[in-house]
Formats: sequence, C-alpha cells, structure tokens
Amino acid sequence: MTTSNFVNFSKPFVDAAKSVYETMVSTKLETEKPLLKKDTLSRGDVSAVIGINGTINQDGESIRFKGMLVLSWPYDTYFKIATSMLMEEFTEYNEEIADVGGEICNMIMGGAKRQLSDMGYATEMAIPSMIEGKGHTIKYPPGTTVMMIPLNSAHGKMFMELCFRAD
Repeated sequence: MTTSNFVNFSKPFVDAAKSVYETMVSTKLETEKPLLKKDTLSRGDVSAVIGINGTINQDGESIRFKGMLVLSWPYDTYFKIATSMLMEEFTEYNEEIADVGGEICNMIMGGAKRQLSDMGYATEMAIPSMIEGKGHTIKYPPGTTVMMIPLNSAHGKMFMELCFRAD
C-alpha cells in the first residue's frame, strides 16, 4: 500500500476515533505522524483487535481486500478511559473493564465503515478480540504492511494500527 493509499484508507478510522473519544470518553484526540511498524510488539498493555475484509471497486473491478484494525492503550490510559466511560474509578485491569476496548473498537469500526463505503469499500466486520498483558504481540495477516498512528488525549496515549492487503 502506498503512503497516499494508506492516508486515504486510514482517514475514516482516525475521524471515527476522534468522534468516539469526544462522545464516549469526553476528550479530544490529537494525531501524531504515522509510522511504518516493523515488529509485532504492541505499544500498549491492552489491545482491541478486529479483522476487516471486503471488496473495493477500482476502475469497475471488484478487488477483495483483507486487513486489521488494532487499538492499544498503556494500562494507565486504559484505566482512565474506562473510568470516564463507566463513571467509576478503575486502577487495575479486571473483568468489569475487559470489554471497554472492544466497545471502542466496534464504535470506531462502525464509524469508519460509513466513510469507507463512500470511498468504494464494502467492508465486513469481525467481532473484536482483546489481548491484555505487558509485552504482548499482535499477529497480523500475512503479506500486510502495518502502519501505526500514535494518538494523544487528556487521558494519555492510544496507538492505532492498520494493515491492508488487496488480493
């Protein structure tokens, strides 16, 4: 995927993340410069992972694509987001907040899906899965390039990773 294709593909996800944070977490997100990710190590301690599949129409041809959206948060940030969303203070990871990241991921994917549709993408969503623990790794689809977009809020950092491959 070229840099300009990545920017076009990632914009709906960034826009949706900003909207979700303002609505659900009561804070704004600021983006940093995207980076090409060269390893599988998560930059956060809690990650929400969702597969993305579908088709894109280019020049009258329908091309299948496969990708993934990963959202990762350091523990401290995740606890602050859970506290903001659930209006109860959290200082440790537990079952009560285990799905917060998955819910944010679903909302971002839903928002991005609408914009992607306008760009010619027909997307199918999977159910997000959660990974928790310091130093965990992410298994990306084979043959994909992973771009990471660091995002900042008043609650701390979030890392958005996107990968995409047309078949």
